[in-house]
Amino acid sequence: MLRGRFQRRTKCRSDRRPGRRVAVPGSDTRAATRRTVSTVRSAERVDAERSVVAELEAWLVRAVPDRSASFDADALAQLVRSCLSALGVDGAVGEGFSVNTVHYYRRKDILDEPAGRTSAARYDVRHLWQAVGARLAGHLGLVTLAEARAAMRDRDEETLLAFLAARVVDARGRQRLRDAAVAADAAPRVRVAERGSPLRARPLPGVLTAAARAAGAEPAPAVVIPLPGEAWCIVPASHAAHRSPAAARALVTALAEALRVSTR
Repeated sequence: MLRGRFQRRTKCRSDRRPGRRVAVPGSDTRAATRRTVSTVRSAERVDAERSVVAELEAWLVRAVPDRSASFDADALAQLVRSCLSALGVDGAVGEGFSVNTVHYYRRKDILDEPAGRTSAARYDVRHLWQAVGARLAGHLGLVTLAEARAAMRDRDEETLLAFLAARVVDARGRQRLRDAAVAADAAPRVRVAERGSPLRARPLPGVLTAAARAAGAEPAPAVVIPLPGEAWCIVPASHAAHRSPAAARALVTALAEALRVSTR
């Protein structure tokens, strides 16, 4: 539990600005696109993020029993690695996170000002969420560190958890895609022989939503469907769209809505 490096804070910081909410903490839009991000998220996405928040809270109770505790940079780095490991995301994300990473984030103003300076600096739970969120954002590449800083700097703990939960859902979705691709690639000729050329299949959406819903489960048999422009999608072999034109049309409509394209 890293008890040896923790100490209770004896006074509250009075110079911290009030927390401000981010309009869309779950946005994964790159800054370079300068697009307006929709505030609408699917019910499944919302449920997945809530579930991650509950996971984070449960982990924190085990790792930091005293939420008012403060810790030095080395303890903060250990907690970041422990948190990422507990979340079950790609092991490469936590590898190499060290005191130097903490100092780098501090120089880039990704972490709020700690109490004290240099080796005497003390960090708290809010710094922990900022560090984990920034690490995941950098690993995924869906949110730049500049965006992560804007979303997390001087924010309240609820906003920080929301941002972090969104990044965890993104990371698990990406891992689910990789797992499904490996499973589908294990016997591609069998699937093609049974169903015919996958190039004739319709474009089907919902990969990330399915990934978030099935996070932690064993990869299900799936069909990889190549699409123009080096795009592709993965559909569970048991999905009704393989047998029902109506179900396939419903997925096409859902994809168009997700891409904000009218099918009319």
